[in-house]
Amino acid sequence: MASLILFLSQLALLGLLVRVVYLCYFHPLARYPGPFWARFTNLWRFITFLGGQHHLTEQLLHNKYGRVVRVAPNWLSFSSLEDYEAIYGFNKSVEKDDFYTFGRGSSQREVSIFATKSSAIHRQKKRKVLGPALSSSKVGRYESTITKHVAVLLSRVESLRRPADDDYDRTAAINMAPLIYQFTLDTMLEILFGPAVASHPYTDSAVAGDICSQLRMMTKTAWSFSLWPTYGWLMNTRPINALFRKPTFNKEGVPTGMVGLMAAGHSAIIRNPEKIADANQPGIVKSWLEVPIGDSNHMTQGEVLSEALNLVFAGPGSMAAALTSILYHLGTQEGQVWQENLRQGKHVSEESTVATSVSLKLQAVIKETMRLRAAFPTAFPRLITPGAETVIPSLLTPLPVDTTVSANTYVLGRSREIWGDDADQWIPQRWLGDEEHRRQMENNFVAFSKGSRGCIGRDLALLVLAKAVVAFVQQWKIKSVGQLQGKSHLEMQYDECWLEFGPR
Repeated sequence: MASLILFLSQLALLGLLVRVVYLCYFHPLARYPGPFWARFTNLWRFITFLGGQHHLTEQLLHNKYGRVVRVAPNWLSFSSLEDYEAIYGFNKSVEKDDFYTFGRGSSQREVSIFATKSSAIHRQKKRKVLGPALSSSKVGRYESTITKHVAVLLSRVESLRRPADDDYDRTAAINMAPLIYQFTLDTMLEILFGPAVASHPYTDSAVAGDICSQLRMMTKTAWSFSLWPTYGWLMNTRPINALFRKPTFNKEGVPTGMVGLMAAGHSAIIRNPEKIADANQPGIVKSWLEVPIGDSNHMTQGEVLSEALNLVFAGPGSMAAALTSILYHLGTQEGQVWQENLRQGKHVSEESTVATSVSLKLQAVIKETMRLRAAFPTAFPRLITPGAETVIPSLLTPLPVDTTVSANTYVLGRSREIWGDDADQWIPQRWLGDEEHRRQMENNFVAFSKGSRGCIGRDLALLVLAKAVVAFVQQWKIKSVGQLQGKSHLEMQYDECWLEFGPR
């Protein structure tokens, strides 16, 4: 018996050795440079992700190894704009994989547009999601709701302003990071569900609980599941859910936090859709539900619920990251000039689309900040399927089917090849110039991704950011204190952004 165990152990060790040799020297991706551990496992990326260093690590790898880096046994990362466009552009044979199901597999009844694999199905879903509610010509309907929540945010800031202890001519610095996240979540929830679910403002309600911190934790935890699928599968099992994800309740026995929100959303959309339909104010879910059954853009109630929850997870965090960093940069010494520029003239008008309603100067501030501080400083992987083996123009040989490819938005946003030697500096002026120059700058801009699978909430996000930024600079003179602090996981989740708000 002992000899059999010894033999099996030796056999297993031999198999492991053969596997290692194959991955190092004979695997189709063995020719590409990368860190040592990437030849054998993706676990090292999971660890750097949890430590908040994922985006910085990928930037260092590309600085060291060049435009193509092997970051896992079957995964290549790219850093050129040409490769980015090939991966995320319009090629129908570069698709999503199980990475986007966050460890839950593909057994979900309704898959949101974010997790849809097939490009053909994605196009169908995009028409349904975008057309009735999120197209550039439709998001203007939510401006009054955005304005209302901007006023709430300004009121919260005003209530916290007080003279500094050592100088009554100055006000004490306020940590804006949690306030901004609260604002973007409240805004998104009311635009989504209207008063049927998200009474104004939702985070002040008795059922909100600790929803902001719960949502932040859920987004980065879900992303970690995808980087290590076995871990994701384990954490999504019923015993783990029962042990670690117990719902909380208020004094009336109503579930609070994310559990309470999902329950309320499910009830409103599935059981009582008439409550949303009867609301006077426009809303995203209301627009989806109003599409007639015979219309090609009609969605089932299950689809509506899935897409609504997708926007809850994707929208508030990224908008909060962008707005926090924009206000921080406006508060720096270089940003003081841009504050003054934005105080002159009207920067958000009543045009038919967001692209024409937001002034060029305001767009320059927003886009430059999102370039420098990507709201999603991570890589969204794609899978090479039959027909896409030669889609990456920088490669001399075809890629094997089932190879994972990606390009990190943070890395491209800091690329000197794309943006020049001042890529690490915040310079909104780079976005101004003649029409041809602006068109080229827009072509280089990847913060909202590109191609057919670009961010469906781009126009809504730009409108929220524009309204909030203009309101702040018109109200106060902003001064940044210290540095932005926070760890990056899925979103650039800032924990600290200290700003002083003085009289103009």
